Amino acid sequence: MTLSRPVKIIMGKLNNRIKAFGIIYLKPIHQRVDNPTRTTKPIFLVGCGRSGTSMLVFRLAKSWQIELFNENHPAAFQNFRIRDLATIEEVIDRSCAGLALFKPILSTPQTPLLMSYFPTSQVIFVFRHYYDVINSSIKRFGLLNRLDHVNAWVNDDFAEFGAYQPPENTKEIICSLWAPALSPETGAALYWIFYNQLFIDMQLNQNARVLLVRYESIVNNPKSEFERICSFLNLRFEKDYGAGIFSTSVKKNAPPDIDEKVREVCDNLWIHLCQELGVSEEFD
Repeated sequence: MTLSRPVKIIMGKLNNRIKAFGIIYLKPIHQRVDNPTRTTKPIFLVGCGRSGTSMLVFRLAKSWQIELFNENHPAAFQNFRIRDLATIEEVIDRSCAGLALFKPILSTPQTPLLMSYFPTSQVIFVFRHYYDVINSSIKRFGLLNRLDHVNAWVNDDFAEFGAYQPPENTKEIICSLWAPALSPETGAALYWIFYNQLFIDMQLNQNARVLLVRYESIVNNPKSEFERICSFLNLRFEKDYGAGIFSTSVKKNAPPDIDEKVREVCDNLWIHLCQELGVSEEFD
């Protein structure tokens, strides 16, 4: 029997509500049964904002093995920054899930500290080509948001990060490229450089507990990339992870107009990160 379009829409909405019910009410019960020892491993997903980090955590959160603490979760975050280590430890202790997934992208400079404090933890570091990150950032946050951050870093000696200061080399790179009258696009490019340079300067590329993930690889080959991520996390692979992911967001808009010297640094950093993964640096 062929269903009419209105009936299909109603059935689709009903199916979504059933799934939502399962996630809200049945998932915690399943986690208690699936993880009887209440041993929870923290996973920290870090990198530069607008690199597909939200897409990735929400896809992974479909797993019944994972409890998600997104950057707006009040128990684990305040003003989008991760709370103190003791509080995070309490959050993890209260979880019944096998994996507690956090997204502290604004706290990326704290990654080595988080890994040291939580010795069983793992890290996923996500990066995306600077063209699309800059365009997406300006569209989402407005012209001046990223530029204002960069100006404040330089003028206030990176006070935004408080006691968790980024590596000196990262700061020196930003300060050497900064100028008093940067365009918003160039400011957003420096923001991209800062967060992605941390992967190198914090020596995350030398740590087996860190997985580097490229956004373009996910959207072009979702099945193989999610299989790689699941293997790293010892997480059961679900075919739903990659469902509905398309590559139309890659090169969606024209390249941003940024300072040539800054562009050169962006290009070199992009190539370096791609080489760390052993993938082509072609942007597609």
